[in-house]
Amino acid sequence: MKGSTADRGAVCRRALIAGWALVCTLAAALPARAADDPWGADAQWGAVRFGYAKSGAEFAGDGAVGWGFSYTRFLHAGVAWTAAVQHDLLGRYNSASEVEIPLTVEFTKHVAWSESARPYFGLGWGAFFHKTYRTGNDESGFRQGIFLATGANGVIDKASLIGLDVRLVIEQDTRSINATFPDKGASGIVWSAKISYTRIL
Repeated sequence: MKGSTADRGAVCRRALIAGWALVCTLAAALPARAADDPWGADAQWGAVRFGYAKSGAEFAGDGAVGWGFSYTRFLHAGVAWTAAVQHDLLGRYNSASEVEIPLTVEFTKHVAWSESARPYFGLGWGAFFHKTYRTGNDESGFRQGIFLATGANGVIDKASLIGLDVRLVIEQDTRSINATFPDKGASGIVWSAKISYTRIL
C-alpha cells in the first residue's frame, strides 16, 4: 500500500511540474494588448488554467490534476460567454485511471467589486468525453452535463490577469459497471478548482 501511495505521489508531482510548464508555455505564446477595462464590452480573453479535479462517485479514485484553455468574449460590460476545452485526471488506482475531457460553453456575470479585481458567477453546459484506462474493461463515451462556475480574476498588468476558477458539474448517464471505477448512479458530480492565467486579446 505504501508503494502505491508513493507512486501516486510521484505521478502527481510530475503532472504538476508538466502542467505548470504547459501553462507557462501557452501563456507566453498568447498575443496580448493593453486594455483600460478588461471587463468592458467587446473585451476578449485567452486563458490557460491548471489545478485539481475529482469525481464525486462513491468509489472514485483520489482526485488528481486537470488543465485547460478557454476563449472569452464580453457581450456587455461585466457579462461574458466562454468556450473551453479541458483535460481532467479524475482519479487513479495504481496504474488504472479515470479521465475526462470537458467541452463546454458558459455565461458569466463579473461583479464590479473594484477596478483591479472582480468575482464572477456563471452557468454552463457541455459534452464530457469520459474514459477509463488500464482497468481490464475500459469504457469510453460522451456524457452531457450542466455546471455552476464561480471564482475571481485580478489584474496583473494592462494585458494580463490571474484568477481562480471553481466549478461543480452535474453529469447525466454516469452509470458504469467498470470493476475499478463503478458508478451505480444515473447522474454524478465532478468538481474542480484551477488557477487561471489570462491574456487580453
